[in-house]
Amino acid sequence: MAAKSSCPAITITIGILAIAFATYIGWACPPPSQRLREWVKTDSSYFTTRGRKIFYKDAYGEGKLELSGTILLLHGFPTMSFDWIKMWPALTKNFNRVIAVDFLGYGMSDKPIGHHYSLIEQANLVTDLLKMLQVDSFHILSHDYGDSVAQELLARHNNGETAYEIRSACLLNGGMFKETNFPRPIQNLLTASPLAGDILSLLSNRYIFGRGLSDVFGPNSQPSEEDLYDFWCGACHKEGYKSMAALLGYIGERSLHNTRWRKALQDSIAPIHVIYGPADPVNPSGFIDFYKREIVNGSIDVLVEGVGHYPQWEDSETVTKLYLQFVASNL
Repeated sequence: MAAKSSCPAITITIGILAIAFATYIGWACPPPSQRLREWVKTDSSYFTTRGRKIFYKDAYGEGKLELSGTILLLHGFPTMSFDWIKMWPALTKNFNRVIAVDFLGYGMSDKPIGHHYSLIEQANLVTDLLKMLQVDSFHILSHDYGDSVAQELLARHNNGETAYEIRSACLLNGGMFKETNFPRPIQNLLTASPLAGDILSLLSNRYIFGRGLSDVFGPNSQPSEEDLYDFWCGACHKEGYKSMAALLGYIGERSLHNTRWRKALQDSIAPIHVIYGPADPVNPSGFIDFYKREIVNGSIDVLVEGVGHYPQWEDSETVTKLYLQFVASNL
């Protein structure tokens, strides 16, 4: 009898937990702020390619730098093109055209659940966008995840496999080399097994996400609550948090293509530059000497000690100044 009488209690408990979990998941995504809404609606559009809807921004600027042309902005994990908002005014002032894209699975773009996300696929989607916009010559400014996409675009460019010309490439903190890249503990946990990754992705929320993101910023340049709110809104739009583990497949992909993507920088026809924040736990300061040794044709600017993994957000003024100097010196 005791066993039978416990059944309703178990059922009620399971029901309460199910409701609580459903509420938790529904609560995960707040409405975007005014700042983020403005970013999404200004100079922006969508295009559909390979069955996927991709968000991008395409602004015609003043072109203050002589022959500055077009710049392509490639963002990092786990954020979106919004990462470039602090640099956007200066870039549209100095370039004739500024294009930013949200990769598949990020920001305002489609986020198919159960999809096998790939950096190679992202490079294909970027190439499709450039073709659609009739862009055949451009500069690249990339960060983190976007660095790997930039390296793949460079590899194709070096091998004569493309119809476009890359005029220069500047990469901010990212896993350009597997030897100097150390994924965060939460990233290792998310990729430990497909089941664990799916469960942990579902349990993500604004506060867990914010804590993980803050950990890669420098100690003296932490994101504000408003910043973290906007980053989270972008990350979980279209329930993107459910695909966090799937997006992390890029970690293994970087190892797989390590030689190809290193050679993309070593053999680059276009000038290569890095702007690096040294307080970066993902790519610690050993990166500097490794980069100088491996990419002898490249150049590097190292920011002050307190700047971490998101230099374009943490010290946007200095990064903008150094970036424009790099482009101007190679025009």
